[in-house]
Amino acid sequence: MKLSLDWIKEYVGELPDDPKTVGIKMTLATAEIEGHEKHGEDVVYDIDNKSLTHRPDLWGHFGFAREVAAVYKTNLLAPSLGEWAYASDAQEALKVEVNVDPELCPRYSGLVIDNVTVGPSPDWLVAKLEKIGSRTINNIVDLTNYVMYELGQPMHAFDRRRLTGDLVQVRMAQKGERLQTLDGNEHELNENMLVIADAEKPVAIAGVMGGANSEVIASTTSLVLESANFHPTHVRRTAAALNIRTDSSMRFEKGLDPQQTDRAIRRYVTLLLDLCPEAKVVSSLLDVDRADRNPVVIATSFNFFRQRLGIDLSDEVIADILTRLQFQVDSQGEALYVTVPSFRATGDVSIPEDLVEEVGRVYGFDNIPPVAPMIPVQPVKASPLHQLQRQLRQVLSRDLAFYEVFNYGFVGDKLIENAGLDKADHLALANPLASDQNLLRTSLVPNMLKITAENLRFRKAFRFYELERVFSNKLQSEAFEYDSFELCGLLCRQNWKNNPPECFYTVKGAVEDLLEQLPLASERSFRPAQGELPAWCHPGRTADILIGETKVGYVTQLHPQTAHNFGIKAGVGLFVLNVSALLTLPKAEARFVKVQKYPTVPFDISLICSERTLIADVQNLIRQTSDKVRKVELFDVYTGDKIGEGNKSLAYTVTFAAHDHTLQPEEIEELQNGVINALEGAGHQVRKG
Repeated sequence: MKLSLDWIKEYVGELPDDPKTVGIKMTLATAEIEGHEKHGEDVVYDIDNKSLTHRPDLWGHFGFAREVAAVYKTNLLAPSLGEWAYASDAQEALKVEVNVDPELCPRYSGLVIDNVTVGPSPDWLVAKLEKIGSRTINNIVDLTNYVMYELGQPMHAFDRRRLTGDLVQVRMAQKGERLQTLDGNEHELNENMLVIADAEKPVAIAGVMGGANSEVIASTTSLVLESANFHPTHVRRTAAALNIRTDSSMRFEKGLDPQQTDRAIRRYVTLLLDLCPEAKVVSSLLDVDRADRNPVVIATSFNFFRQRLGIDLSDEVIADILTRLQFQVDSQGEALYVTVPSFRATGDVSIPEDLVEEVGRVYGFDNIPPVAPMIPVQPVKASPLHQLQRQLRQVLSRDLAFYEVFNYGFVGDKLIENAGLDKADHLALANPLASDQNLLRTSLVPNMLKITAENLRFRKAFRFYELERVFSNKLQSEAFEYDSFELCGLLCRQNWKNNPPECFYTVKGAVEDLLEQLPLASERSFRPAQGELPAWCHPGRTADILIGETKVGYVTQLHPQTAHNFGIKAGVGLFVLNVSALLTLPKAEARFVKVQKYPTVPFDISLICSERTLIADVQNLIRQTSDKVRKVELFDVYTGDKIGEGNKSLAYTVTFAAHDHTLQPEEIEELQNGVINALEGAGHQVRKG
């Protein structure tokens, strides 16, 4: 939108600063000035009225003049409305009906004018319109544009002779109705579009553009002048549906003041009588006014302004700025009641904070010294989930040399098919990002296997992990809730392509190192997997991860069929931990332990047991024999013909020590015998080393 400085000066008088400074002040107070250019003695500003504000009152020169007058503290001169009067004693030859919801058309004002003469516009009118980029047509149409650019209220003039019947109605279009608009294009209308119609046909698209079937032509002598108010969203949707963008629709889309309609008509007639003295108003104001006239009153206080702005402005300064902006200020003791003018009460100013912004921008935000707020600073309470996530990431990335990866939370049909999952167990997205990301993931593993296949093109060995949400397919309260946070770690080596057992044991060792550094009170252990396994788990090399008696995940070697589905020609070991389950487990208390001052005594022992005996069970059995058992370390596992089929030999180093004395020979012998007796009592064959 373009703005003429000379036009503004008609309402505020001379301004003391140069055009550039005026533009800067308007930028700070009202809207963004993108630039200005000279037009003879005038200066025309190029305004982006959407960048800083969508205020509907700033879509006309007089609206900007109000702002300039407030900033420069000058008197504001309103446009002349003349001394003419409506023909109150006339027999109405035209009626207006509004047959839609009041929200769609809060107010429709009209007027009938006879004895008009259509001709070229005078030079002053042509010059004003052309400077701001408006094409001139004739004096009647140009005046409607002039009033729109002056007051911000769109208007339209119909040729009275070309309207059928004695009724102008505002209604919804009927299916199949068509209208050729003033730009020469024909449009098919639908039932969701608001139109202005005569007794037979639509003659304008409300708020957007008039129809060619009622436009003012050279022979026009009688006018029906329209000045209305339409719902902003409805006008926007209609303009978008018809692909029409006009000066009129842009203004209506911002939400205009319904009280402007009759003022615009009075301004138009005043100017028309100067151009066509023989013109005659032959009707009263044809006005259907259903707008809410209750003023917006905001209760606040002067102290509220000072607190929010952070500067000690006096009551008089605050009241003066609001008054200059045409707010009515009523001070009653500590209370302050501010009445919002109708042109700012269109959804723009409605709460005390809006008033603070008004005072601040006119006073000048640059004039307010920046001061750090004096508020008590308290540390944010640490989230247990975030603490655990940080611990897991530190151990995996720093100590175990895993790389963290980030995948989308979505999977596709092909991906879950390769992973052996069921599509019915996944929630489908209404608007997926892509056809292969149409479902919410229930596990991190499918995406991890996908990027494993991609990385094998460039690297022979790698290890990475992902720690993120997985989603349940259960609906709760008509909306899904994520099931839990999950951690998936994966190791891959091309030299494991024949699926050796090292693949499983290496990833199991990584899990042991990870769990050892978590502050968990219960013992960590592994058990052969029980129950139904995910399709990617190797049936003979999968173990459940337990903390105490709680299962928190599993460690496995990738199933050969799943590896084939993803095109993975390498050995893969992976683990999955339920991070949300880890949060519910009791935490170990940090305790100070004295440095071991007295010597430790190692004791090597080996035993033969069933091949299905769990190493963790043997270790726990040894630890339970005495509180002087400091450490139990497995250093050898042997299977072979020498110990019998179905058996294995385990060799441990058991370390004894006391905190308060040196162990005596008889104590050591007693501790060793306790371990031996416990193992033999459990049915194991013991050999001392």
